[in-house]
Amino acid sequence: MNKKLRIVILAVLFILLILFVVPWLRFATFIIIPYSSFGKQDIMISPLYLGYLITFLTISIASLLSIGKSKKAKYKIWGIAIMLPIALPLAYSIGITYSLIVGNPWATMLLLYAFPIIFIIGIIILLVGIFNKDQAKQSAQL
Repeated sequence: MNKKLRIVILAVLFILLILFVVPWLRFATFIIIPYSSFGKQDIMISPLYLGYLITFLTISIASLLSIGKSKKAKYKIWGIAIMLPIALPLAYSIGITYSLIVGNPWATMLLLYAFPIIFIIGIIILLVGIFNKDQAKQSAQL
């Protein structure tokens, strides 16, 4: 893939990610603090779909950023991507989807179990990227 094309695609995906993250955060703020000036309930798209869109865009960005990088750098990129923009929106969307399938609003509490699991997976991947030794350095030392 051409480097200029990759930069343009990354810029467009980052802009879309910001456009989706801000309304999702406004809705999340409304849930936590209903009378906040930043929180807003009447956003144009459902937060359920926003969570999946944020996850999809973050996966696309992380895969484009990891093209041509070493294994260590890929682990770092994916660890940060999973921890920050993927864990909470994905856990929220999974919880709401499960709640809609079961038909019980209390089933949304699944997100309290899904979020730490996804976040810990991201931490483990990031730590593997930080503490893993590169193959080139290992073969040079031998």
